[in-house]
Amino acid sequence: MSFDLSSLNPQQRQAVTLIDRPLLLLAGAGSGKTRVITFRIAHLIERGIPAKKILALTFTNKAAGEMAERVKELLGPQGRGVTVTTFHSLCVRFLREYIHLLGYQKDFVIFDTAGQMACVKNCLEEIDLDSSPANVKSIYFEIMKHKGDGLKPKDLTDQTKNPHAVQLGKLYLEYNKHLKDYNALDFEDILYKGLELFEAFPSEVEPLFERYHQVMVDEYQDTNRVQYRLIKFLSERRRRLCVVGDDDQSIYGWRGADLRNILDFQKDYPDAEVIRLEQNYRSTDVILKAANSVIENNGSRMAKTLWTSDQNGAPLRWVKMPTVAEELDEVIHRCQVFRIRHSAKWSDFAFLYRSNFQSRAIEEALREASIPYQMIGGTKFFDRKEIQDCLAYLRFLHNPKDEVSLFRILNYPRRGIGKSSVEAIGKARQDGRGFYEVMTRAGYLTDLGPRELESIASFVSLVEEHKIRLNEGEPYALVFKELFERMDIEGEIVRSEKDEGKSEKKVTNYLEFINTLYLYGERREGSALNDFLDYVSLFTDQDGLDEKADKVNLLTVHSAKGLEFTLVALVGMTEDQFPSKRSVQDGQIEEERRLFYVAMTRAKKELVLSMSDSRMYYGEYIKNQPSRFIKEIKPELFEKPPFAEEAPEKSEARKADARADFFARLKKS
Repeated sequence: MSFDLSSLNPQQRQAVTLIDRPLLLLAGAGSGKTRVITFRIAHLIERGIPAKKILALTFTNKAAGEMAERVKELLGPQGRGVTVTTFHSLCVRFLREYIHLLGYQKDFVIFDTAGQMACVKNCLEEIDLDSSPANVKSIYFEIMKHKGDGLKPKDLTDQTKNPHAVQLGKLYLEYNKHLKDYNALDFEDILYKGLELFEAFPSEVEPLFERYHQVMVDEYQDTNRVQYRLIKFLSERRRRLCVVGDDDQSIYGWRGADLRNILDFQKDYPDAEVIRLEQNYRSTDVILKAANSVIENNGSRMAKTLWTSDQNGAPLRWVKMPTVAEELDEVIHRCQVFRIRHSAKWSDFAFLYRSNFQSRAIEEALREASIPYQMIGGTKFFDRKEIQDCLAYLRFLHNPKDEVSLFRILNYPRRGIGKSSVEAIGKARQDGRGFYEVMTRAGYLTDLGPRELESIASFVSLVEEHKIRLNEGEPYALVFKELFERMDIEGEIVRSEKDEGKSEKKVTNYLEFINTLYLYGERREGSALNDFLDYVSLFTDQDGLDEKADKVNLLTVHSAKGLEFTLVALVGMTEDQFPSKRSVQDGQIEEERRLFYVAMTRAKKELVLSMSDSRMYYGEYIKNQPSRFIKEIKPELFEKPPFAEEAPEKSEARKADARADFFARLKKS
């Protein structure tokens, strides 16, 4: 087997062939890093490394899927056995093998955000603290942040001079206890518990230390301290580690990503080689020059300058209009003109924005213009109530200790198990018995009447009947389809939603969920119920992107990471919006600048930046100031400089372009 490396540039070839020491690959935006990783895997196999000993880690299912597909295309059958996956998926595999060492059963479930917040709410209610939605959300995010940093409850309760830290530590401890009682993990636990296996039981998990001989990590700048320590454990025996990242694209500090991981790589691995990939294959020269001129203002970075051989790029477009509505109308007009001139599809366009609240006005403007669009990173399919209700049945029948899911389905659809029944069962709990276990023996409860006991017995009978079917190996998709039909879930959705339009959408979602159950089983032969539940729990924003749909894409800049579009419109470029007011107050301006850099480098051919002179804020119009980042872009890169008088010859050229745009639209119509 031999691979032709002539299509790679010199730096890419060096990165592919250097396999005998740690490697830091500083890969700028659009520099072909996925191609490099794929060829590197091929080269490793060519050099005699067994495919099953090679691990490639990334952050999203989409990125892992694309990389695995490229490995398959390049290697064919010889690539079978290479592990290309996400951090969370890898740790789930480890935990399915070894979580019994931590006192959990192997059929554990993974709580989604709704389940986690319900668990936090229970903890607050038990000690009579504020359990309002706002406080639940605040406590939840604090606990997740500490877990992401690898901190334990004791690290907080030991801060005796900080009452808030002590109280949070106690809640954190109770939250963990509840999860364990439910035989459940949260999203952060997947990594946290994976790390705990290596740290607490090194001899028992010895096979994991030897499982991979070559480890590659994509998007290394986005790793947190837990992921950093996991990587060290996986690679410390052979030190054959290749990390790929770009400190200029580190935009997840708010969720625990630690920029030190990439900046200090050479301190951790003094023998490491550093290779820079600076040739860009995505964007035009104009876009790259603009991005470079912005990011150079950051002090904490490893020097690099993106460049391209494409010297024919259009100038940046700057739109400044009196109101948000007029701003968006003008941006949409420019998109329409671009579409006519270049025979582009609607899916070639993306509207990027700093914060979710900005999407409403964009949606309204696109609807008004009869332009199809899709939201990426909004309410995920599996987060919708009608889907969460169905998933609760799957989770509970898979793991009867999952009381969060049990309480969700207990009286859905309505079956006569109300508050008095729940209180009576709760009082009867003793000796650590679970809620459902008490329900199976509810006949002994003297506080309940015949009708309530009959409702409980009917529920238990329904659960046990379908658990038996699952245990006997019946296809889980069929079992749950028939269970939902028997309970008339579709009818319950219609009865509980008075708005006919919303009701139809919810029923459509429910039916699509049934389809998803069947399709998952067909595409992954031999998959079990826990595999489907793991898939749902690890579903990300970008997994909801329909690349075949000819629709304009709407998404936050954070959700756009790793994606690319022919024309990008970055709207709302004002102070307090981008950079956000909070980031300025918290001293996070460098991360905001990196976020802007990421947004700019999503564009392949054209970049439109826009703002309005004023916007509505709490019922009043306020005057906007242009974002400081616009001022960091060299004026000559714009079609019309935002802050300077335009040269006469450039003004005439722009007017000529405008006339051509007009006639192009006239001809099309």
